[in-house]
Amino acid sequence: MIYRTTPPAGLLLFLIFLAFSGQSCTSPREKSIKKWEKTQWRTVKTDKRDTPTWVIRTRELAGKNFLEYKIEGEIEASPTACISSFKREIHTLADDPKNKKYPTYDIAEESAHELLTYVIHKEPFPLKNTEMSIRYLFSPTSESSGEGVEWTEDWNATITPPASRKLSRVETFRGDWSFVPTPTNFSKAVSHVRFDPKRMPMWLVEPMVVKLLVAGLTNLREMTSQENDR
Repeated sequence: MIYRTTPPAGLLLFLIFLAFSGQSCTSPREKSIKKWEKTQWRTVKTDKRDTPTWVIRTRELAGKNFLEYKIEGEIEASPTACISSFKREIHTLADDPKNKKYPTYDIAEESAHELLTYVIHKEPFPLKNTEMSIRYLFSPTSESSGEGVEWTEDWNATITPPASRKLSRVETFRGDWSFVPTPTNFSKAVSHVRFDPKRMPMWLVEPMVVKLLVAGLTNLREMTSQENDR
């Protein structure tokens, strides 16, 4: 008598069909809902104080490979003071020749409502240092309605050096700050950053973005506070 050591062909095809059908049991509607959920804001981190002073949320941008993060908080200063401090910080970084965080920070162009910078950011080993060419556009709004600034990458600028193998170029980096007056004469501050993480793992991306957003809000609070004390 000969014993069969492999399942019949018909049974094998049936088992393969079950395996694939089990993987694809999610209905189109369920897939659509999951895709939609990713484009909705979810909370990433909140200030751990009893009364939180900031909250960070994230979402995916529909139709793009972009991620978007935002931080919301309050600054005890007017919108005009916030914008003034934002500009002053850029000039402070550009005027510091011994800046370890930014070995290069150049202001290439400047007008009343626009700034163009070229920046090299020092990254931890073994990552390459990153380079960014960023154009800032300041919205000419009023003190009563609020003020803001938007920024986007600008690799077509004349100051842009040729790509270097020693640096990692940030091809896309966009964001904004908006400062809206509150009834207490302070500012509701909201900042967004939008970028393509490409193949970077989220366990590395998210902490870096959170740190960036918190540092930005903290710096503005400190600078406007110093200005108020003068």
